[in-house]
Amino acid sequence: MFWEVVMARSQQRKQGRRRDGLLVAAVSFLAANLLHSADHLRQGLDGVSSVVLAGGGMITASAVAVVVLAQRRHVSAPLAAALVGFATAVLVTSSHVIPHWSVLSDSYVDDVSVDALSWAVVLLEIATALVLGWAGASRLRDTARYAVPAHG
Repeated sequence: MFWEVVMARSQQRKQGRRRDGLLVAAVSFLAANLLHSADHLRQGLDGVSSVVLAGGGMITASAVAVVVLAQRRHVSAPLAAALVGFATAVLVTSSHVIPHWSVLSDSYVDDVSVDALSWAVVLLEIATALVLGWAGASRLRDTARYAVPAHG
């Protein structure tokens, strides 16, 4: 019993630090997402389908939600971060990095001609999405590992 209490308190201290890391990851991802959105405006939205625009808007809204949850240290923040981060990495990669494959494509490979800045911004968003997903998953794993079972 004593050891469980010591481990739980130790984990609570670690969680405080990790939540700060989760917030940093969430804000970094939101910033990268906003840069990507600004880059789309810079390129012009002529060839971007409404489906891609709607998807990007949903990603931005999700990024804002994760920042709010992480800032409030909400119990759902790690799960939201993992889901939004990993899903965004897959969606943005499939939309921009691979050749055209569907209405969800805005391929930088063969649909639109973009410069190095656009590539850098989209790769930054993918990287920060992966970091966000990893931060959320890591926090979930640590929570499950050190959970103290209820007695009674």
